[in-house]
Amino acid sequence: MRLVTFERGAGPVGFGAVVGDVVVDFADAARARTGAVPPRLASVDAYLRGLPASLEEAHQLLAGVVEADGRRVESVRLLPPVPRPAALLDCTLTPRHVANSTATLLRRSLPSGVGRVAGWVAKPVLGRRPRGVRYYKGNHNAMIGDHDTIGWPAYTAYLDIEPELAVVTGAVPCGATRAQAVERLAGYLIFNDASARDVQLPEMFFTGPASSKDFDDSNGLGPYLVTPDDVADPLALDVTVGISDRGTWVGTTADYAMHPIDAVVAIASRRSLAAGTVIGMGTIPDCCGLDRDEWLRPNDQITITFDGLGTLHQRVGTPTTPPGTRWQRRSDLAPAPRG
Repeated sequence: MRLVTFERGAGPVGFGAVVGDVVVDFADAARARTGAVPPRLASVDAYLRGLPASLEEAHQLLAGVVEADGRRVESVRLLPPVPRPAALLDCTLTPRHVANSTATLLRRSLPSGVGRVAGWVAKPVLGRRPRGVRYYKGNHNAMIGDHDTIGWPAYTAYLDIEPELAVVTGAVPCGATRAQAVERLAGYLIFNDASARDVQLPEMFFTGPASSKDFDDSNGLGPYLVTPDDVADPLALDVTVGISDRGTWVGTTADYAMHPIDAVVAIASRRSLAAGTVIGMGTIPDCCGLDRDEWLRPNDQITITFDGLGTLHQRVGTPTTPPGTRWQRRSDLAPAPRG
């Protein structure tokens, strides 16, 4: 089941599912059938709090629905499936991404000869190193969705994307077992963790991600929240990223294979997880500019496709002033026109 949160003109925000090529609003479908909306299907927040019972209620409601009962997908505006996450936890569970990105950071950030040697030494070491489940807390108030624009802060000239598989949970108690984690797993979606790369290296040594990750309109989610029963193996999904007309990047969620989803959620539940917690699994290797030393341009059109999860469309914003940078200046960044 592909769950969506959406706007339909001036009406209230809707919550429902995509059936074929249409969006079925749970509230409309329930009123047509029984005259009343089940409380657990009134909104995505209520749905997440009501797991696992809400999943069964949604399936029962959709059992008699046909495409004629909904609105065409293109006639509504899809919001982030979870517009107001209770928390955003972002992991780094792919050693190959860590190796590739660290090599680029060192090469770009340190004096020429030193940076190249440091990157050459670090890459094979980090690429072999198994990583535990560690995460930082992202800005859960900076969510954007399908067809939205990624903000470009004035302090970076090297804006980047980070396509990730993300997990959404219901309420998970502190110290949950893996079985309890599975029971409260709401589903999977595409997460794009936009990043300012030329300010990132010092933060990784001292404070942890701050300005490099925390800016307006920086966390993309969507287009759907796909329930676990519709994803045969979340760690075997092909990933394709399109950057305007400049080719594609490809990867796979198999790079997370050493970290089963239920184990990640159980480890994260060393503290209670509120319903609506989003957990990013980490960047798909070879699918961000830092891994490849290739860089976004203003107004680039981005498509991030995960097999079975859909395609997240986003546009790269434009800096309002020529951005500063610790790295080499870019001549291809023009400020947005004023007025």
